[in-house]
Amino acid sequence: MGTLRIYDCDNGVLALELRHLIDLLAPRSIQAIWTVSPVKLFCSELNSFEEDFDAIGQGGDPLEVLARNRSSVSGTVLAELAKATRQVIWGEFEALLPEQDRVWVSIRAIDSTFYELGTSDEAVLNKIKSSYKDVRVASAPVTSTPIT
Repeated sequence: MGTLRIYDCDNGVLALELRHLIDLLAPRSIQAIWTVSPVKLFCSELNSFEEDFDAIGQGGDPLEVLARNRSSVSGTVLAELAKATRQVIWGEFEALLPEQDRVWVSIRAIDSTFYELGTSDEAVLNKIKSSYKDVRVASAPVTSTPIT
């Protein structure tokens, strides 16, 4: 599975949001079933795993409820909530396509600093690389690396 991190900024602020990634990956992102959850990260200072989900805007509270319950929603519902959300600060979104039993794509919002996208779908990786300017290949998902 390939892992990309998108750092595109505009005046020092992350220049993309969840809604942009959902739109970019349509129509498959709309056809998918998405599981919303907190991001689980290892915090070396506390020597433990921490989970966090934070989103602001009108869609933020419903997304936080979904994350707390690790709920699944249709791509249509996620797209609507993403459009109503001003910013996802922390969060993880995993998509399953119909008739598949493994994750098609995972998207992680990391502290409003970058978005991380993991997938085995080369077309998705190429689309991300061609759509954003500051895309970096990661050796592994951020969830497998200690943070400080």
